[in-house]
Amino acid sequence: MTTAVRDDSALEVRIAPTSRRLDLRTYTQILNEVRMSLEEVDRTALPVRSPRLRWAIEDMTMESYVRIVLVPATRPAKRTLQSIATPLHGFVNGIDALTESPRIPPFFSERTVARVGHIGKHIGPGGVEQVAVTSLNGDRHTAVVDEGTVNNAAQAVLPAKSAFSSVTGTLDVLSHTKGSAPRALIRDPRTRHAVRVAAHSEHSEILRNAWGRRVVASGILQRNSEGQAVSLQMTDLEILPDSQSQIDPADILGVNPRITGDLSTAEYLKQVRSA
Repeated sequence: MTTAVRDDSALEVRIAPTSRRLDLRTYTQILNEVRMSLEEVDRTALPVRSPRLRWAIEDMTMESYVRIVLVPATRPAKRTLQSIATPLHGFVNGIDALTESPRIPPFFSERTVARVGHIGKHIGPGGVEQVAVTSLNGDRHTAVVDEGTVNNAAQAVLPAKSAFSSVTGTLDVLSHTKGSAPRALIRDPRTRHAVRVAAHSEHSEILRNAWGRRVVASGILQRNSEGQAVSLQMTDLEILPDSQSQIDPADILGVNPRITGDLSTAEYLKQVRSA
């Protein structure tokens, strides 16, 4: 079941060309990178099994710049308006953060950062002057992709050091085509960004079994100059127990019968509560 989407659940993309005519390939490539970035931010920010959004063009105008308004084609019944706004705000805020420093923003992966660089590669003579994105939710926050943004994006995913280490998080976005090594993303709840994982063919089955689960992946971890995890060449994967699983009281009943000492249960609880 799907429902209509509010008008303010939208992203405005403005492309300012350097000449009167915008090259068709430039236009389509920029728009495609924006769409795929929104999808990636959505996957990184929200739980693995969340219904995903499809994006559509609601409005388009051409003046001294090209203006495109993207909206979700429909809203899945299980998606709230707030959850729909998450990829919009996350994408715009991420570009804003990359304009300020060469750090991987929250809800971004190495691949999403690279997409910002791909958008910016069109900036220059014969291309575009700038690309601006605005979340039309709430305060209409705008971020601009310029040369500084592109330089910071390149630095953010450039490996500065590598060492054997591990990454803990939720395994998501599996990819394994014939003749290539399997790849995945691990969403780290501490850093709120996703780490790209490259594995060996023999890891295919355990990766499939671990999809959507909390895992700890070990291997050669590459970090950027800011110390952020960029990618992992995985050698081992362990599925962690579900942190939300309930403990049966019967399993722990009587495990430490002397925990209250010589006090009764009521006396012990009174002492704890007054501490």
